[in-house]
Amino acid sequence: MTPPELLRRMAITLRERIGPAVDEPYARTQAFMAAVVLEKLAGQLAAAGEDAAAADAERLTLVDSLQGRGHDLDRALDALRTDGSDRAWSALVTAVYGARDELGADFDAVLSVVRGALRARLDRALVYSS
Repeated sequence: MTPPELLRRMAITLRERIGPAVDEPYARTQAFMAAVVLEKLAGQLAAAGEDAAAADAERLTLVDSLQGRGHDLDRALDALRTDGSDRAWSALVTAVYGARDELGADFDAVLSVVRGALRARLDRALVYSS
């Protein structure tokens, strides 16, 4: 049994057997809420590999599309190529704004590409937070 399937089964048990069997209202509510949390976690775990692959593909596409626009920006892009961490993304945004004058008319287009990639990243993270 995979971890997501185990969590789904635990959620079903909490929702269908434990919650209804508990007499105290607060404890019953907690059992039902635990089922909701486990279901969300199961979905997140099940999608983790696919989400990571999509994030990597989008990140590498972004790096390839923006490469060659300036020394500091290229250095941030090189770091982002191998490291998709928040720190690397933050360094890229800092580099884009730092290269504003150097980019000139291309600044808005570059910023739009970065914002689009960051939005896609945020959307993936928010799927299981609501």
